[in-house]
Amino acid sequence: MSFPPDSHSTGGTNSSHEELVALAYALQSHIELCGEILAVVQQEHQQLKTNQVEDVTQLQEARQGMLERLTTAQAEIVRHKDSWMTLTEVQKQSMPEIGQRLQHCTDLIMKIVSLDRENEQLMLRNKLVPPSHLPPAERQNPNLVAKLYKDQP
Repeated sequence: MSFPPDSHSTGGTNSSHEELVALAYALQSHIELCGEILAVVQQEHQQLKTNQVEDVTQLQEARQGMLERLTTAQAEIVRHKDSWMTLTEVQKQSMPEIGQRLQHCTDLIMKIVSLDRENEQLMLRNKLVPPSHLPPAERQNPNLVAKLYKDQP
């Protein structure tokens, strides 16, 4: 990948360029990790839809270590984010690879969140969630709180 030189700044152009290249690589690593997470969530979804899951621990095993890897990938992106944020819109447009990767990350994250929410609903329907993990009744029935306030003298 190559980026055009930054013609709007003087001095530090090389280090700024290196930071942007590092950001692009960090984003690519994040995209690959998000792809792995999406694959795991899709596999969970298939198992839940076909009622092939009898214990939630089976699903959790596939997720082992992913949160730690995701935290590390996010920290790497944040480390290089300042270089991107200091650029003007014109400079950002001259480096479309980073913008495209940011959009790809966002798209993958939205797919993961949406599918994971569906998986949670399937787990609830299939009674795979232990009672200790269920939300309190107030959250399940928001009208209950309003009723409690209304019934008070």
